[in-house]
Amino acid sequence: MNQQNDAIAILLANRSYLYRLLQRIFGGEPQAEVLKVVTDPHTREALQILLQEDEHLFDKHFEVLSEVAQALAAEPEQTLDKLRSEYTYLFIGPNSLPAPPWESVYLTKERVLFQESTLNVRRAYLNYNFLPSNYPHEADDHLGLELDFMAHLSQVAQEHFENGRTEELKAILEDQKAFLQDHLLLWIGDFAQDIQKSKTHYFYPPMAELVKHFVKLDAELLDELTAL
Repeated sequence: MNQQNDAIAILLANRSYLYRLLQRIFGGEPQAEVLKVVTDPHTREALQILLQEDEHLFDKHFEVLSEVAQALAAEPEQTLDKLRSEYTYLFIGPNSLPAPPWESVYLTKERVLFQESTLNVRRAYLNYNFLPSNYPHEADDHLGLELDFMAHLSQVAQEHFENGRTEELKAILEDQKAFLQDHLLLWIGDFAQDIQKSKTHYFYPPMAELVKHFVKLDAELLDELTAL
């Protein structure tokens, strides 16, 4: 049992770490301190643990992170400017966005914001008295906010486990599983595909692939954890 508990503790800690990391990647314009975390050894270890069943995925994603780390070391300002330009082009504008980062865009034929799905996301947040990091300046179903919510719940789940609160842990993992099924998993594949079709192929396209793979693997992990 101790070995199983140790394994669960490691998984909970690493999924919490990766959700927070991905939230910081997609939740705002790239910052130097965030990129340092993205490329540090802890990130490599977390990816290796959660992508261990698919070495090809791990190698692919970490190769991108290694290239960014090398570029930042050699030309920090130029690399940061390049990443900020890519972020602006993809997610801010002023032109039509190649990959709009809002759930409702992908769940409506009209591809518009603030639809019923947005309200459903807000209700999920309210169930946990969760206030997104840049509320109220962004629609609730922005990718960065949905990842922020998952990171928050993952941290709470980790705390429940550490304090032996088994029932509370199972309940929050079930809610996370439902949020993935009802929200992130419904649109993250189309979002990642839109980024792949854009004119930029530096940092955010592979990071979108990483989010896509990670949430799918996390859904499988949650199935296993809630069955224990």
